[in-house]
Amino acid sequence: MTNDIKQDLINKISSTEDQNLLLLLKTDYEFFTQNEGKDVTDELSEEDKEELINLVNEPFGFDAISQQELDEAIRQWRTK
Repeated sequence: MTNDIKQDLINKISSTEDQNLLLLLKTDYEFFTQNEGKDVTDELSEEDKEELINLVNEPFGFDAISQQELDEAIRQWRTK
C-alpha cells in the first residue's frame, strides 16, 4: 500500500508543470520531515494562538444573514 501511494505521488509530481504547486509541496515536505513532533502553531505567540482558537470556535455563518433578510434588503435597494 505504501509503495502504491509513493508511486502515485511520484507520477503526479513528475507530470506537473505548476512551479507554485511544486514549491508548495517542497515546503510542506521539508517542514514535516525536519520538524517531526512539532505543531505548526508552536511558533505562534500566545495572542495569535488565542485569536486562532477563537476563529476556529466561531459558529459557522456567524456573519451570514437569512434568505429572507437578503430578499428584504434587495427589495429596499430596488425601491430607492
